[in-house]
Amino acid sequence: MGMRINQTNPALPAARQAGTAAKALNKNLTALASGLRIGQAADDAAGLAIAEGLRARVRQFTRESGNLQSGISMIQTAEGGLSAQQEGVGRLRELATQAANGTLTNDQRAALQTEAQQVLEQIEATAQGTEFNGRQLLNGTAAETELGVEGGARVEIQSSTLADLGLEGINLSTQEGAAAAVEALEQAGEQISGNQALLGAQQNRLERAVEVREAGAEALTEAESRIRDVDVARAAIERSRNEVLLQASFGAITQSNLGPQMASRLLGL
Repeated sequence: MGMRINQTNPALPAARQAGTAAKALNKNLTALASGLRIGQAADDAAGLAIAEGLRARVRQFTRESGNLQSGISMIQTAEGGLSAQQEGVGRLRELATQAANGTLTNDQRAALQTEAQQVLEQIEATAQGTEFNGRQLLNGTAAETELGVEGGARVEIQSSTLADLGLEGINLSTQEGAAAAVEALEQAGEQISGNQALLGAQQNRLERAVEVREAGAEALTEAESRIRDVDVARAAIERSRNEVLLQASFGAITQSNLGPQMASRLLGL
């Protein structure tokens, strides 16, 4: 069989193979460098859509956890104010019990009344001054606060002013007034305890909601990673394979050009 010098170049199939291998190798190197199997929609359009949906959900869960944490902080602030009021009520009960003693003089009861009035003012100041992010918590202003999470979550805080607690007009300057104050203070203490219990139950509920969202975000992040991230071991194997194919293609191109070149030399062309 004769040798043709001007026949179709046999290196063309090898060149096409080299281009394919080079393109695949470049894709392997990009994936290994970025750590992502899906860097653009062309890599896996369906997978990218799913991964983006999962990522959006993770961001929502993260933000909702932050909202719930703000609600927990609000509850803790309010509970701190109630604790201060409860301490004040305890001191008032002590003073009222002392003033109910028939052996005290009017002057001694007047002194007890002066201290009691100061404690009452502190209780009211706590009701008006306990704030979270500029919102007063114990005077009825923040009775119900929506936290803006899917499924709904809110914080309810009962008002705890002197009027709400039934402590307006307490007078320890007489034995009768002191005896009446003891009963009123007992009821006020129970009301504050009830408010604290309500806040505690809400805090527990919000903390569980945070745990659910944190667990959900973790699971969705892992799912997104399985879709979007590159399998390093597999990508490394494919890179080695494409490197071998590229080198073999270059070798085939070089070898296919030797025949015509040798024929040209033999013919003196």
